[in-house]
Amino acid sequence: MNSAFSIRPSKDIRTNYAKISELSRKAPVAITVNGKEDTVLISHEAFVEQQMYINELEAKVAIYSHLAQSADDVQLGRVENADEVFDSLREELNAL
Repeated sequence: MNSAFSIRPSKDIRTNYAKISELSRKAPVAITVNGKEDTVLISHEAFVEQQMYINELEAKVAIYSHLAQSADDVQLGRVENADEVFDSLREELNAL
């Protein structure tokens, strides 16, 4: 287990909640049951930061995926002339 963790028995949640809450604001707190690690508590702020970071990473992965697909399209010649595409779109719109 990472030394940055505090390790506390589960009974401390009932008897020393304020202390565990304080500890979780500084670093994750591992809660043990019968001497085995069972749960990890983190502060709400840390949780929100983690979720935002995960969301940012997922967005970056999606963008990189699109860029990789675009690079493949260019490499494989799956491209069209932009002027021709826009002319075609204009013709379709005018026909409506």
